[in-house]
Amino acid sequence: MGKKYYCDYCRKHIQRDPSIVRKHNEGVQHIRNRADHYESCKDVTEIMAENARKKPCRTMFTSEQCTFGATCRYSHYTPEQLNQFRRKAQKSDLQRTKRLAEVIGKLESAEEITRKFLEKRSQAKELREGTQFWTYTEDQLGQTDLPPSLQEIDPTRIDASSFTEWG
Repeated sequence: MGKKYYCDYCRKHIQRDPSIVRKHNEGVQHIRNRADHYESCKDVTEIMAENARKKPCRTMFTSEQCTFGATCRYSHYTPEQLNQFRRKAQKSDLQRTKRLAEVIGKLESAEEITRKFLEKRSQAKELREGTQFWTYTEDQLGQTDLPPSLQEIDPTRIDASSFTEWG
């Protein structure tokens, strides 16, 4: 027997054959399970916006559960539940607005950021001008038999005219 395909929406294993998987994915039960899953992941504002224009589902309120589930074209929420969703949405919008205002208040202006960058760059440039890019150990300073590439460089001995012979 070959490998199995696991459907997360239906929570079952089926044979891993493209035609069987396609047939399963097109099935009514799979479509309902997938719709129920995505319905549970929706934000309060999305639920409120979708259900505000729908009429109430009669079967949902007369029996225990609607057979159409999340694919039903009618609303499964009472007006009280929709009002609770509206209050939650307003509260979360208010909190989001407060957090955004706090973050914007903490941000520095572009001029301040540019000024700090230029200060750091000028300080780094001042430090670089007076220092050498290389250091020699005590052992290397005393040795005279080092190859020319490892010998200490004396900037006064460098003649600009000797660079024309390179390359």
